[in-house]
Amino acid sequence: MANVEARKNAAGKITSYRVEWYDKGKRTRMSFKAEHEAIKWKQLLEAVGEDTKKAERALLRQVSQSPTFEEVARGHIERLINVREYTIKRYNGYIKNHLEPIAHIPVDQVTEDDMIRWIKYMLKKGCSPKTIANVHGFIHATMNSAVRRRLRPDNPCNGRLLPKDDATEDKAMFLTMQQMNQIISSAPRWHRPMWLLLIGSGLRLGEATALTPADFQLNADIPSVRITKAFQEVEQGWAVGAPKTRKARRTVALAPSTVEAVRERVVATKQGDRVFSISPETKVFPQHRQWLDAWYAAIEAAKNNEDDPLKIERRPRIHDIRHSHASMMIAGGMNLFELADRLGHESITTTTKTYGHLVPDAHFRAAAMVEVALNGESKNSGSNTAGEIEILEISTDLEEPNA
Repeated sequence: MANVEARKNAAGKITSYRVEWYDKGKRTRMSFKAEHEAIKWKQLLEAVGEDTKKAERALLRQVSQSPTFEEVARGHIERLINVREYTIKRYNGYIKNHLEPIAHIPVDQVTEDDMIRWIKYMLKKGCSPKTIANVHGFIHATMNSAVRRRLRPDNPCNGRLLPKDDATEDKAMFLTMQQMNQIISSAPRWHRPMWLLLIGSGLRLGEATALTPADFQLNADIPSVRITKAFQEVEQGWAVGAPKTRKARRTVALAPSTVEAVRERVVATKQGDRVFSISPETKVFPQHRQWLDAWYAAIEAAKNNEDDPLKIERRPRIHDIRHSHASMMIAGGMNLFELADRLGHESITTTTKTYGHLVPDAHFRAAAMVEVALNGESKNSGSNTAGEIEILEISTDLEEPNA
């Protein structure tokens, strides 16, 4: 336990106060002119288990005149321009739910050790590597803002090794058209045009629910749907806004079977109204929660169908319909650049990371290239066709689900 000793001169006058403690078994001393300073140092030492470095860091934080990390983070959010309200809401959620270990530290005193402790804190909470990486990205951007504002000299996030994603299976699930038809045929008839549009176009749910009749060109030489808006989450709930990315503003060509699946609904909808409501009576939007419930209900109904039960290992999400559409496009011969445009990805990197492993015969072509390089000669490989592609038909004439 640390103790304070008054130091006197030969005349018996107190000249200083010495604090003595044991740091990891080693006796350590420090002198102060004022008694209150010595007592304050003693209290800091005892609060951190007489660890000298921790006590010094705590003292610096007490005397720092810098704003806290939370204050700088909120200021960083306020300075953001051209950012979707959903993103702002997500960042505020990070501050509320994930930044407790560093939130109240003066921004100039946040160290690399603090970031390591924060990562351990997130892992202990059970956060996934992806969540940790997302929040870390926000912290990194906030620290860059602090450096630009000269609140600290460097960014403690630079070079930080984040935990790896050790998941043993893909998060994305790819349904076959047979499985999709099983789910769609088990859904109420009113919901089927929505599911057929999603599998036939690869739209995001928020893009599909924002569509109005004017967005469809069903009688054109190449029928299509134009994506110019999407439902997005904002501070006060949900609202229609710009699509997710700049390239998400796009035109998506529709197959004849998809056109016929949605035509009746589009024609019956008044101009300006949303085409896809969860029921004929419900016109209040958004309805994302209801569509999620409807999708999962259709999956359960398909799995319990005695005549043709759906066989899947885990429950697909609505977003997996988009993944399934992408896999079918690749199987049909679409390259990743075309697919990126169709899906509205801002970067081809996103498309490659998600669907690159599905590209047909890519590995075979790579192996052939290696063989040519190793042999030092050019060879004609003949036909580059990996095999016949089976064209999957989307059924629009489905039986009513069993009661």
